[in-house]
Amino acid sequence: MNRKLRISLKIVVFAAVFYVLCLAVAFLLRDDRGSYGRVLMHELYEQDNIDILYCGASHVSHGITPKIADRMSGKNNFSSGTAGQSIKGSYAILRQTVKLYDIEKVFLEIDFAVATQPAAKDRTGFKADYLVSKYIRDPAIKWSYLFSISSPKYYINTILPIGKDKYMTFNPKDLAFRVKSFIDGSYFRYEYSDDDDEYDGKGCLLDLRPVRNGTFVNYKEEGRILVEAVSDDWKSTVDDIIALCKEKGIELIFYSQPCSDFYLHEKGNYDEYYAFCKEFTSSRGFDYYDFNLAKEKYQKLEDEDFRDNNHFSKQGVYKWTKIFCDYFFTGAIPKDDMFHASYAEKIAAQEDRIYGLHLLASDDKKSMTIRPIVNHVDESRITYDVFIDDGNGETLLAERTFDTKIQLPAGKSGTVRVVSYLDGARQNDCKTHFTSF
Repeated sequence: MNRKLRISLKIVVFAAVFYVLCLAVAFLLRDDRGSYGRVLMHELYEQDNIDILYCGASHVSHGITPKIADRMSGKNNFSSGTAGQSIKGSYAILRQTVKLYDIEKVFLEIDFAVATQPAAKDRTGFKADYLVSKYIRDPAIKWSYLFSISSPKYYINTILPIGKDKYMTFNPKDLAFRVKSFIDGSYFRYEYSDDDDEYDGKGCLLDLRPVRNGTFVNYKEEGRILVEAVSDDWKSTVDDIIALCKEKGIELIFYSQPCSDFYLHEKGNYDEYYAFCKEFTSSRGFDYYDFNLAKEKYQKLEDEDFRDNNHFSKQGVYKWTKIFCDYFFTGAIPKDDMFHASYAEKIAAQEDRIYGLHLLASDDKKSMTIRPIVNHVDESRITYDVFIDDGNGETLLAERTFDTKIQLPAGKSGTVRVVSYLDGARQNDCKTHFTSF
């Protein structure tokens, strides 16, 4: 054996042994016990067939429960959303799923938070992407996906089983729980356990921490939806999904799941995103169903239907799945009367409402500004009670005041609670922490 061949062989053997060792270390250190993505991807491979597939990110996993959709549609439904899933992740999961099952319909949720993610060449964090790639079984799909999500400078991290964003942990407590799950077998039974959530089967996660009605609050000003940030990368991947569905004879339906009006109204330009989606889908021959524009006589959502400002709670998932199925499957909701023509039209049709409050600390921490998030309410009709709790019990700082700038007691820290009233009727009860100088 000549010298060059021996060196080449040694390099190959070293690389193979190193990779196998990395696999072993990654298996031992991977902290994915609390990942519902791991459970749902295992369950995806265990189906007899999937007739209807829901694709998207966490809106999908917190949106449609197949437990209800199966009964109302008479088909086998599956929700394939994972936390932070990019459009390329949705495409990869769809490619894997169509190789296994005869899918009839695909519902693709096009949330603006996903659509405006940076293009692959501009990405730096890949935790959500590696969550998907870990459980894609087809090697060709897996590696095509992995090399599509980042620029070449991240390829080494992408190829190796261990690395940044790959759920590695050195926390002794987490490692002890992981070893315990190996010993008692729960890890290999793909059991999901979390005090705040419960797994409802076939990709649906139910959050057990609903927002109390009237408590939506934010502590910073929100920026507008950057519709101009929707990349050609996102558009081309959606086109790949369209092409795949056409090739397989699958009906593809574009939709957006409803967020809270507090969340959308503070963005200030939701109709701009709606117009983009409508034009984008229609130019490709598709309709677009945006449930943020649904009429309240068919879809009336409360704060407690959400677990945060844009994901459903358990109650919301059950309520909205029925609405969704009544529209698409049972015919209980008329197709030609479900939606307003715009988000602005929907807001104009609502009763006067304060969605929630922004409680904004001043730069010098000496005061706080209250900014109500309202539909078409004149703010002169709003008053506030302001309470301070610095650890010695709650005291009233201002009562039924019209002032939106509140001076905080100097040298204190604790909690500010603001109660809002519209024409004297109580609307919101929101809290924030403060430290004043």
